Amino acid sequence: MNELLNVSDYGGITAKTISAESVSSVSDEVDRRLARALGVSARDIDNDDVKPYRIFNQAEIIEQLDQLANSLTILITLVALVSLIVGSIGIMNIMLVTVTERTKEIGLMKSLGFKKKDILLLFMVESTLLGSIGGVLGVLLGVVGSYLVESYLGIPHIFPPYLILLGFSIAFIVGLVAGVYPANKAASMDPVEALRHG
Repeated sequence: MNELLNVSDYGGITAKTISAESVSSVSDEVDRRLARALGVSARDIDNDDVKPYRIFNQAEIIEQLDQLANSLTILITLVALVSLIVGSIGIMNIMLVTVTERTKEIGLMKSLGFKKKDILLLFMVESTLLGSIGGVLGVLLGVVGSYLVESYLGIPHIFPPYLILLGFSIAFIVGLVAGVYPANKAASMDPVEALRHG
């Protein structure tokens, strides 16, 4: 290689293509010419172990980065799904404890004429509020984390408004779904039994 390029110290050769579409063909052509110039036989041209050089092109690097990004996206999606499940179970448990603690209050409400739908609505609103508060905290943590990553690692943050809206919507829905069972349990209580409780 030294004799070919007439240099004593080298780190690599850079070739620039006119268009992104020609990267692969130019890379193959450079590979063939280097192999011929360095005496690599035609049968070994595809054997990277035999060649005294390596060729990298942007297309390969971009493909590897895309694979890494896809893997990270899948991992983050799985973590988000697990978080949603854990969050919904947490909201449901909190609401079940609330229903148990407020059994007498529910019995009193029913004896005063509150309908099943009124009690159902009350507990659904409470669980949805819990989910929404979690959504607000989650979005705030995401924004703060994004700014920290940008300031320390120099990676620019991208926070499209639709993602923030999506985060709030998912938190709202999780709170709503998690509150269905506890709210139904509260609304279905017998007022006499509820007043005797505790």
